Amino acid sequence: MSGLQRELMRSLDLRPTIGKLEAGVALDFAEHSLLREAADARLYHLLGRLEDREVSAASLHAAHELQVLQQACCEVSSRVQTSCLALARAELSPLDLQLACEALNSQLTYMKACLQRALSRLDGGA
Repeated sequence: MSGLQRELMRSLDLRPTIGKLEAGVALDFAEHSLLREAADARLYHLLGRLEDREVSAASLHAAHELQVLQQACCEVSSRVQTSCLALARAELSPLDLQLACEALNSQLTYMKACLQRALSRLDGGA
């Protein structure tokens, strides 16, 4: 992706797509890809800003941690999809399928709670 393409992806208004997610609507392939590309573009923009700063051990560490996080997000996304495929093939009862959905949603809710807590620390909160 070129610098211009990244800038365009980074500047997109994703509120309608995020609104669909929050309403529980499954995104189509194009919307899913858009979110992924925009997330990468925003991360690469931040990494570029970190690289433009005076190189310090702290900024190099932050950049490394962000790259590790991006890889982990890709892994989690893949694991969510493969887990759902495995559950679909397991021929579960409706109750067990409901429990599986609740368990997966609980895991993602926990990750979001971790994010919110960590972000509050960036803002100076506790």
